[in-house]
Amino acid sequence: MSSQEDSRLKTHFANLREEDQSTAPPFDRTAAAAPVLSRHGYFVRIALAAMPVLAIAVMLAVRPHRPKNAVPRELSAWSSPTAFLLQTPGKQLLNQTPRFGEPLTHALSAAQGGPK
Repeated sequence: MSSQEDSRLKTHFANLREEDQSTAPPFDRTAAAAPVLSRHGYFVRIALAAMPVLAIAVMLAVRPHRPKNAVPRELSAWSSPTAFLLQTPGKQLLNQTPRFGEPLTHALSAAQGGPK
């Protein structure tokens, strides 16, 4: 940018600044029209701003706490229609505790309600 363009821009901005200053109201009149915050009004505004924060904090503190690893009843009670395919043959035999002096097959037939 040349010095001639630079001086022309400075002159243009100076003219714009003078134009704005002539249409703007004086500062003392603007300052006198501004509301004066009393100490009471200041605390009221702070209290009003803090109320939503306090309300959220109370809601979070009062809500019932559920364990994060809890499974809803509907999911824990549901059984797959093909769950029988995953059952182990002889599961009753595997789940029994052996007794001393008794054969395992004898305990299995008694559990099933069959003959001894």
